[in-house]
Amino acid sequence: METFETPPGTQGRYKPLAKAELLDHDGRGVRLGVDSATVEVSALAPDLFRVGMFPEGRTPGYASEAIAKEDWEPVAVEISGQEEISLSTEASTAHISLNPLRVSFSDLSGRVFAADDEELGMGVVEVPEADVFSEPLGNPVRLYKRREEGERYFGCGERTSGLDKTDLYQVFWNVDPPPGHTASFKNIYASVPFVLSMRGGEARGSAYGLFFDNTHRVEFDLAHEREDRAYYGAEGGNVVYYVFCGPTPRDVLMRYTELTGRTPMPPLWSLGNQQCRYSYETADELREIARNFRKHDIPCDTLYLDIDYMDGYRVFTWDRERFPEPEKLIAELREQGFNLVTIIDPGVKVDENYPVYTEGRERDLYCKTREGEEYHNVVWPGMCAFPDFTNPETREWWGENHRALLDAGVAGIWCDMNEPSLFVPFQSTMPNEVVHPGGGHPSLHGQIHNAYGSLMARSAREGLLKLRSDERPFVITRAGYAGLQRHALQWTGDNSSWWEHVWMSMPQLMNMGLSGVAWAGVDVGGFFDDCDGELLARFTEFGVFQPFCRNHSIKGSRRQEPWVFGEPYESVCRKMIQLRQRLLPYLYTLFEECHRTGAPILRPLLFEYPEDETTYTTDDEFLLGDALLVAPITRPGIEHRHVYLPEGTWCHFWTGERIEGPAHVLAHAPLGEPALYARANTAIPLWPDMNYVGERPADPLTLLLYPADGSGESYLYEDAGNGFGYENGEYARRGVVCEVLGGDISVHLTEQEGSFAPPRDSVHLELRAVNTRPQSVSANGEEADWHYEEAGGTITVRLAEDAGETTVELTF
Repeated sequence: METFETPPGTQGRYKPLAKAELLDHDGRGVRLGVDSATVEVSALAPDLFRVGMFPEGRTPGYASEAIAKEDWEPVAVEISGQEEISLSTEASTAHISLNPLRVSFSDLSGRVFAADDEELGMGVVEVPEADVFSEPLGNPVRLYKRREEGERYFGCGERTSGLDKTDLYQVFWNVDPPPGHTASFKNIYASVPFVLSMRGGEARGSAYGLFFDNTHRVEFDLAHEREDRAYYGAEGGNVVYYVFCGPTPRDVLMRYTELTGRTPMPPLWSLGNQQCRYSYETADELREIARNFRKHDIPCDTLYLDIDYMDGYRVFTWDRERFPEPEKLIAELREQGFNLVTIIDPGVKVDENYPVYTEGRERDLYCKTREGEEYHNVVWPGMCAFPDFTNPETREWWGENHRALLDAGVAGIWCDMNEPSLFVPFQSTMPNEVVHPGGGHPSLHGQIHNAYGSLMARSAREGLLKLRSDERPFVITRAGYAGLQRHALQWTGDNSSWWEHVWMSMPQLMNMGLSGVAWAGVDVGGFFDDCDGELLARFTEFGVFQPFCRNHSIKGSRRQEPWVFGEPYESVCRKMIQLRQRLLPYLYTLFEECHRTGAPILRPLLFEYPEDETTYTTDDEFLLGDALLVAPITRPGIEHRHVYLPEGTWCHFWTGERIEGPAHVLAHAPLGEPALYARANTAIPLWPDMNYVGERPADPLTLLLYPADGSGESYLYEDAGNGFGYENGEYARRGVVCEVLGGDISVHLTEQEGSFAPPRDSVHLELRAVNTRPQSVSANGEEADWHYEEAGGTITVRLAEDAGETTVELTF
């Protein structure tokens, strides 16, 4: 078979698969043989196919840290053909050409997608024998796919640069990058080798997804080397990929997160504002931060301790001079409404007088050199050993060690440095040849590197579930692999106090959401360098709409807590964080949607409007759910910006101005009033003002609406905010339908689903930008309690809390 030069930077020659023969088949698919390789193509669901290529005589296997669901329901598959084999389901078809072996897919509309490049297909890079002995990971593998006309690529997890990844080369290898990462960086902390493909032109709006499941170093060339094809490759292992047939982005994400796992329901307090610094170095300093939040009337639910709380940076310990009574400190903070989260790194200090280290050594739970010695490198505590998280016994032991923190009252765990990042050489990672014994299933670090952070986060989550079985774990991770969303939220690591990073945060978070990692956020204000008042205010105007909202900065930088720059910036931060706190019932509803369906929380416009090609390049604004469109200011000294509004009626949040989309508008966005638009007739649930979850009863609940001709639907989800009663029906979900016809307004609240009784007495409908006083307002046919404020054109209708159906009619 002909061989080809591989892409620049790789050694050896690429050998695509040649003629295949059918070896076997079952109810889901076929097994094929090509020389010494085995290839399997299977339908896991009507719109989901799995392809596996196992070279060099390897036994097929699909075990992966990414995969949450392995037992799929039976699917009806019709297998037909001989030289051209088809696997057809009710929704899509895999087409397999045997000579040479090439695979493509189509749906019922005839759309062809994810088709192998006819020339190169998939295969192995044959490495010279001398390189095989020096590089223990085996031969690299490649998969080449044809790029269809108008095809564009999104996703790829945590990335820098813009939303559209077409014509870019991406690397998936978790690293701790140097300070000040820019759009030119090919890889940073986490690796999610998943692409969402969108078609423009005649097929505009159609989507499919491709997940390349390999934890070695992975490369994607998304039509960069050649505009008519993409390739997906790894430095070793097998080719295992999944094709999600769509045809919409929502369909793709629903199926992808069914495969890799969905975001768990969060504790409600974790959606509030959070504050961190590297570091609050003493108990008294932390108390002062807490006092200032309450003194300045700025909401905050959670404070953080970075590594300086530990005894010599030994994990699972307390520095008793700086934090002499952690239990008392945490109890005091709880009384003021604060939760405390502590950082944990994977490096365990080599110290014969340190029980965590000695127990791990005695139980043989650390990574090894190839000679069987304990692998050591330097991080914050000095010389350290590193847990082998591929070993289930290690994960259980690591999880149990969190008891020392939880018993003191710590509310959540922050996993850091888990790429893993090492100091020798500085900001390096483990060599490929480090051994993970794996409890009898050994692997080399180069084979599992990208999964190390996910495995650490998994250990923390499983430990917290065991230690506090009646509470939802709160775990943060910096590094991880596909599927990490089921273990932890991801924050995007060490950004900078740059205006450029306000902009870059948006496509970064949008692509993470399109890759299943919906619970995510950047450091508000920026971590490195010095912030200033205007930058912090604008960063906060953006940051409060993130799924995870936390201000964080480095030692030695200018302080950037919300009050430090004085006026007018303090008031701007207060106003925006108060809005965040009021929006918690809306955010919580979005989290439930994400938990149930995999839909992103912060989402690009293309997710809701895939047929609008303008949205494919719109990466400096975003949707929070489907009801709010946010367009932050990303440059200093300006208060106007361009905003694109997609199809439908949009209402300016602050003024109520109605605009019919699609439309390009120039928005006025002075400090404290970012360009924020609400979708007409879509209810946005709001709490009363409060400085932390539970400060006072969330009563009344306000359903904010901007009525306009037409109709809209939304829903509200509520439960206890912690625990797992919702899994047994202890929740409340109800729809809200708003219709405007002939100038009259009707708002219908559907009957509640679920047994949870929200702890409140009243619900208020707040209808904004209604410029005429209604003649009458009724609720279920009886005169309602209502008020009209002419100055703002706001109608407030006060209703008693009732789980039954309620219809409010406003006649003009």
